[in-house]
Amino acid sequence: MGFQKGKPKTGGRKAGTPNKATSDVKSRIAGLIDEKFETINRDLDSLDPKDRITAYLKFLEYVVPKQREQRIDLSNLSDEEVENLIDKAVQQLQNIPR
Repeated sequence: MGFQKGKPKTGGRKAGTPNKATSDVKSRIAGLIDEKFETINRDLDSLDPKDRITAYLKFLEYVVPKQREQRIDLSNLSDEEVENLIDKAVQQLQNIPR
């Protein structure tokens, strides 16, 4: 019998528990890259500049999380709350090393 809406979840992984197969594959890929790093580096050096940049960008997708646009609806906030948010944002910007 399939899942019925409104019934509590029973069995399966708990929320937030990583998938064992996924973490196993990730660790194998990381080991392979570590093991073949010099070969990969030589292969990248032999590519045309355009292809090398494309490869770098593909690697970055796995290292740097993609940024998403964040929107905040300020219409529900008081002037004081908006000022506090601005002050916090300015403080964080001032703490960024340059």
